[in-house]
Amino acid sequence: MLSPKLETERLILRRYKESDIDAIYEIITDDRLSVYIKFPELTKDEELECIKSWIKEADSSKYERWVIERKSDGVVVGNIDVNTIVKKHNYCNVGYTIRYDYWGNGYAAEALKAVSDHLLNNSGYYLVECSCNELNTQSSKVMLKAGFKKDGYIANRRLNRDGTYSGVEYYSKTK
Repeated sequence: MLSPKLETERLILRRYKESDIDAIYEIITDDRLSVYIKFPELTKDEELECIKSWIKEADSSKYERWVIERKSDGVVVGNIDVNTIVKKHNYCNVGYTIRYDYWGNGYAAEALKAVSDHLLNNSGYYLVECSCNELNTQSSKVMLKAGFKKDGYIANRRLNRDGTYSGVEYYSKTK
């Protein structure tokens, strides 16, 4: 089963539901988050259609996607997903986003560790990779805390919102 429910000490990682639209839309429209990553410019209705397609294709898509929900109160604090698969070399890339107001609580590292362990141990990948804008030092710390190691850096790879370019840091984790 793709995107099975995963649980950590404080989090539930589960498939998307239509009721997640407000929390997810808050993420993609938050200017504080788009400093480091460019989100698609979608209307709320377009984002809802995207979520509906993920729900419909959850068992047939090769891409696994989870909403990150706190166990204590059911609040959606972010999302995490497989966004690239390189079948020839048996690895995938994972991306995650935490709502800005929930940064600094360890949720991203906790979710990333659970998902990367699932992908390595249950989905059969040899390697899971992540990357981040070099300016996003918090994301670098998340990956290290989740058991990833820094593999490299490529300069001037990512276009920033202000029109400048930043480098990208690459991290990976194997069994």
